Amino acid sequence: MENNRGRRLEQKINWLYQYDKELASAFKVDCDEFLEEFEKLQSFRFSDFSKIWQEKNFTYVFAGQNYALLLEEFCQNCFHNVKKYIMFPRTLFTQIGAFYLLYGLYYKQPLKEWIKVRLTLEEYQKIFELVQEMKSRRELDSVYIFAKMKVEDAFLYVATQTPLGPEDKFVKRWQPYYNDTFTSSNTQSSLAKFHGICKSSDLIDKLKNTNDEYQELLRQYSAKCPGVSAFPSTIIGDLQNAYSQFQRETPAEEEEEEQGPVQAKRLIKNRAMANKNAVYRGCKKVKTAVDMNTNDSPISSEMSD
Repeated sequence: MENNRGRRLEQKINWLYQYDKELASAFKVDCDEFLEEFEKLQSFRFSDFSKIWQEKNFTYVFAGQNYALLLEEFCQNCFHNVKKYIMFPRTLFTQIGAFYLLYGLYYKQPLKEWIKVRLTLEEYQKIFELVQEMKSRRELDSVYIFAKMKVEDAFLYVATQTPLGPEDKFVKRWQPYYNDTFTSSNTQSSLAKFHGICKSSDLIDKLKNTNDEYQELLRQYSAKCPGVSAFPSTIIGDLQNAYSQFQRETPAEEEEEEQGPVQAKRLIKNRAMANKNAVYRGCKKVKTAVDMNTNDSPISSEMSD
């Protein structure tokens, strides 16, 4: 009885760890795409960042979380992953974009008690150097944002990047910083190629003809050489099954591509509002740059919903 309870607890911990890992991986893909778009603009302006925020509906980044109790964990992982783009910048544009992303996510977190952004001494120095660089370029948006976050106590100054403890949930998830930024594009391009191949009837027909020809030659050769046995090929069926699964897992994305931007945004908002997590709405006013739209503020209201 005790052994069964221990195994069930271990299975639950492993499942939660895997679920947390998958969420972090999906969020990382979103960050890669977001910062690559921002980098193309070659801009340090928060207004340009806000346009991409709106176009990608990044306001609803937390809406896909099915378990309200794990929202706090997810927010912590989001901050941790975004800081990597600051610590390992590809360019100065992606670095400042990551800082803006950290700012936006902090003020959009759907929790009653907001999670603070953990900063080690190394991380603080990196952000401080970035802000000083922007200040020297007379790009003052980040200077204002950094001051705002410090004044509003958004940072938690710590010794380690993630919390430590003897429990499994701390030990299993703790990893030192390593540079895995902008590594999802290869995976995404491979999926796009697979999608293109399976959608092309000409390529599938050519592959089927080649496979049939190979099977016939193999049958003839095995008739002459008894030691060689022919085997049935399932490559076409495997491809079709894999593509069917691919379509089942990404129906919403294809639906959004077929519709205009207004309809696509409405779809995303409806899915977010259909979420049953009560902590998402009405519990706390979410502050963004809109709340700071005063005459003396360099940040305008571009990041509204």
